[in-house]
Amino acid sequence: MATQSEIKYNRLMEKAEELFINLGYRAVSMEDIAETAGISKMTIYKHFASKEDLFIEVVLSLMNKTYILIEEEMSKITGILKKIDYLMQFNKETSKNYSIAFYKDCMSIPYVMEKLIEEKYNFSKMMFGNIIKEGMEKGEIRKVNVDFMTEMLIMILEGITAKYSKKQFESREEIEGLVENFYDFLKYGLLGGDEVKK
Repeated sequence: MATQSEIKYNRLMEKAEELFINLGYRAVSMEDIAETAGISKMTIYKHFASKEDLFIEVVLSLMNKTYILIEEEMSKITGILKKIDYLMQFNKETSKNYSIAFYKDCMSIPYVMEKLIEEKYNFSKMMFGNIIKEGMEKGEIRKVNVDFMTEMLIMILEGITAKYSKKQFESREEIEGLVENFYDFLKYGLLGGDEVKK
């Protein structure tokens, strides 16, 4: 049975997540979080030294839940192209759950970006490595140096992140278009078939 302290912490995390996702980091105050969670600001500061620390914990928790879900679903899918299609659709659909303010704030706070990039690197290395290995084993992709190709894909992702971290996205369509173009490149490269976007 959860203690009163654990119940308060879980409620804090749940309500902070809701507020940050819907309003972004900058528009939410510690007072807003405390009031929405039905706890005191002092309770928040027992767990987190600052709003930034709380935001980072919320974002990392969201990423962790997302990665667990992706891994579970990917294990049920056979075929490399189907896995890539799943990733693209998942990212497009998931992006609809977050406000533009949330994305902008994540990308404009250097310390948050550093943490996101670090976590994304670790997950991407595992995910891309597994996809490439499976594709080679099944003869769906040519024999390649797995470590090198994995690092190349991660470098592309990091390059995209760096380029667009300062961009002010005005619509969800812009974000979805970016996701779609990346996965289009992943599937078809420069010399792909008819499905390559112009």
